[in-house]
Amino acid sequence: MLNFREFRNKIEESKASSITEKTVDSFQVGGGRQKFPAKIEKKGSKFVAFVDGDKLDEFKTEKEAREGIKDFVELMDL
Repeated sequence: MLNFREFRNKIEESKASSITEKTVDSFQVGGGRQKFPAKIEKKGSKFVAFVDGDKLDEFKTEKEAREGIKDFVELMDL
């Protein structure tokens, strides 16, 4: 018999496997001497932005995700 924690983990795994991930775009960001990899993935109906392998945020459109990455890079002065 499963306890509650094991049951919850199985549900989370099934949810994660049912959502398809598709890489929409991969590119390099940053100026100066170092560039960082950035990518935008589509998960369900959301666009998820990643910079240097770390999740930045979820957005409604690809354009908003691209602008979010651009704003983050400017803010962090990369």
